[in-house]
Amino acid sequence: MDENPYKSPSEFPPSGWGDGSSRPTWVRWQLMAILMGFTCLNHFHRQSLPAVINPIMSDCGFSETDLGWIFSSFLLGYVLFMVAGGWLADWRGGKSALVISGLGTAVLVAATGLCGYIAIPSLAFIAFLLVRFPMGMLTTPLFPAAGRIAHAWIPFGRRAWANGLVLGATTIGVSAAPIVFGLLSDRLGWRMACVHMGIMTALLTGLWTWWGRNRPDEHPAVNSAETNLIGTSHEMTARAGRLGDFGRLLLNPSLLLLTLNYAAVGYYEYTLFYWMKFYFSNVLRYPEQTSRYYTSIVTASMILAMPLGGILSDFLVRQWGYRWGRAAVPIFGMLASAGLLYAATQVKGEVAVVALFFLAHAAIGLCEAPTWVAALEIGGKSCGTSAAVVNTGGNLGGLVAPVVTIYVAKAYGWNAGFLVASVACLMGVMLWLGIRLKHPDHQGEPK
Repeated sequence: MDENPYKSPSEFPPSGWGDGSSRPTWVRWQLMAILMGFTCLNHFHRQSLPAVINPIMSDCGFSETDLGWIFSSFLLGYVLFMVAGGWLADWRGGKSALVISGLGTAVLVAATGLCGYIAIPSLAFIAFLLVRFPMGMLTTPLFPAAGRIAHAWIPFGRRAWANGLVLGATTIGVSAAPIVFGLLSDRLGWRMACVHMGIMTALLTGLWTWWGRNRPDEHPAVNSAETNLIGTSHEMTARAGRLGDFGRLLLNPSLLLLTLNYAAVGYYEYTLFYWMKFYFSNVLRYPEQTSRYYTSIVTASMILAMPLGGILSDFLVRQWGYRWGRAAVPIFGMLASAGLLYAATQVKGEVAVVALFFLAHAAIGLCEAPTWVAALEIGGKSCGTSAAVVNTGGNLGGLVAPVVTIYVAKAYGWNAGFLVASVACLMGVMLWLGIRLKHPDHQGEPK
């Protein structure tokens, strides 16, 4: 039976705190808020182009297939360099990795808008590919570095919740992009809207450069009470980023199964992220503004679902033990999301369609935090690299989703295009059944 990890002194310290300080400072949550800003903006940028897909096609002379390849070029750079980004977070620390990622992304988001001024469609297409590919590459350190920071700053019993908050902020960006970027584009044009969003990303990176730190003992604003609350993570002080550590991770069968599972999640999510707005406006023929709002409403479901998945996972670890506490939420979420998406393509009426898409999005969102925290805890001192391996799987699924979906939809209809995503989720459930997690405090004992 699992030992209850939530009863450790670092999770519930005594009321005296041991040094005369009355209460711990809140720096850990301030850093989580900045990380939420990074992940929110990152996914806002990913959804900015789909939010104005029709003006881009009109202005640049692109086809739907051209846009599919442009979407996938970002994901190709992201997938190919993901492990390198995670390794960078382990080697140089989360703070430096986030500075590199933030500044690089800021420049390339602005450059995306400038590509739109190229008059010749073929040259504009090449320019988009040359900008979006390195943008994906420079985004790679973001989530491994954020996970590593959360691992070092948040006690074990709240890690899934904290990771859920950081991941949940991605859907704030996703849900805001159709409306906010759409309105900004209506006012300034989509090209200058990209430039403005690049500037905003640079400002957030400046804030992180000033206030962010890798560990609590490096931050001048942290008091002893907060340090005692967080506890000391020996994994975060151990040397990381060695090639031997990477080889060890690749031999871990549970990490590989978790990676394949996350590929199914990624395929499902990116199918909806990139083509749901198009489905509402061009397939179901909803008005343009209505489609924007519906897309935002549906994706907003994950804002609450991702932290909720983390809270449920932390709770179930206490109730059912480490392995099944982590596994139960994603198994349920993937089963539910597969059925709900299929139902959404079969019903009639706007309310029913949007409601089922909303519930399908929420169900897949429950899977994120437990999957990420399991990936981090499998990696130990190399948690950035282990998270990057799993995220590579997620984005391999996402890489093929925009292109495969449009080809299947053109050949067999849009219901079939979405059905592939439901089948991927069912395959992911089967993979979870083979994953054997170990409690991070007792890595020698199977749990």
